[in-house]
Amino acid sequence: MGGMKAIGALVCLGFLSVACAAAQEGPRAGNVKLYEAVASGATQQIEVIDSHSHSVERRLPLGAATADWKHLYSIVSSSLIDTDPQTGRTQGTMALGGAYQLPTVAANGLPGGLSANTEWLVVESFDGAATDMLVINNYWSRIQHRVHLQGRFHFDAVSDDGDRLYLIQYLNGKEYYVRLYDLAGGRLDENIVVDKSDGNQAMTGLRLSGVPAPDGSMLFSMYVRENESPFIHALNLSGPFAFCLDLPGGGYAQDKAATHWSLAMRSDGRRLYAINGATGVVAEVDTNNQYSPQVLRTARLDLTAGSATGTGAALLSRDGKTLVAAGGTGLLWVDPSTLRVRMRSLSDWRISSLEMSPDGGTIYAVAPNGLVAEVSMTSGRVITRFGPIDGDPLALMRVAAA
Repeated sequence: MGGMKAIGALVCLGFLSVACAAAQEGPRAGNVKLYEAVASGATQQIEVIDSHSHSVERRLPLGAATADWKHLYSIVSSSLIDTDPQTGRTQGTMALGGAYQLPTVAANGLPGGLSANTEWLVVESFDGAATDMLVINNYWSRIQHRVHLQGRFHFDAVSDDGDRLYLIQYLNGKEYYVRLYDLAGGRLDENIVVDKSDGNQAMTGLRLSGVPAPDGSMLFSMYVRENESPFIHALNLSGPFAFCLDLPGGGYAQDKAATHWSLAMRSDGRRLYAINGATGVVAEVDTNNQYSPQVLRTARLDLTAGSATGTGAALLSRDGKTLVAAGGTGLLWVDPSTLRVRMRSLSDWRISSLEMSPDGGTIYAVAPNGLVAEVSMTSGRVITRFGPIDGDPLALMRVAAA
């Protein structure tokens, strides 16, 4: 596998006073390309959209991309394909010798399986009785480890050194263990990865998304539960232990808005923010020490009245001084130093996905019907709106310079 390395017709929302064509409301942002994961029937793919012409320039297979977006890994039939996201050119192909798939790592259905440093990729297969996984070294384009386990397991994380594979072991319909597989030794560690704060072994909950620490030492996953409070699962990737950091709120059985949590981490890895703009709760987490992450403070956001119909989406400005998140409707600008709302925009929109331009000056917000808005990071002014593009949006994965 040579060179492998580490949404038709334009429609309008009934409540928007804009024409069906793109509505420009401020100075244009620089020309960028939007990489949006979409579903059309049974087909899932990435559409590369030009922000000025609003046309789809090319389509890519939906897959797991490296942090630098030089490699996009997908599975076709029984082969792993390495695609150049910039050109759509196939850079390499590897036969897997069976029917494997990339593990789903987020509630929106996006695939993953990469280590934080993107040197390692894990693919998995379950035949109803046993689980098989392949651990692939992307630098050397070879299968490094083969894992066979009786029962249902699912990928959680792999360490940057490729020595430790963390798995979800399903016990029944609701409970599961987090397990450590020693890749160097070729064995499943007999110990359960426990919550170091209380020693609990079995877990319950629905994983919404995950954010790795910049140095690859931790994986922070956002979980919600049916009848209990949400929590962040802080998994230490150097040993068999984790921390469950409880957050304010109730279960999604009582309030569907309880599933609208998102995570955003500061670029230095020292702070993590968990926010639910639909219920109006935000938390700041100290992630500086991988052996004692803790919730420093929580706050209730001052939300305008309205139905909590948004979905989880959040990001931090490049300087870490602004947290932008989807609210029940529209976007919220939250000051991380005070955990207070200081600005709002797109108040008549529901937001399902957010990304930021390479220079950090523009936010791109996607609505569930596929409409896209360009919004100024500093002023909150809507620059333009366009779309939708063909298909149902899953997530805006990347915004890149043209």
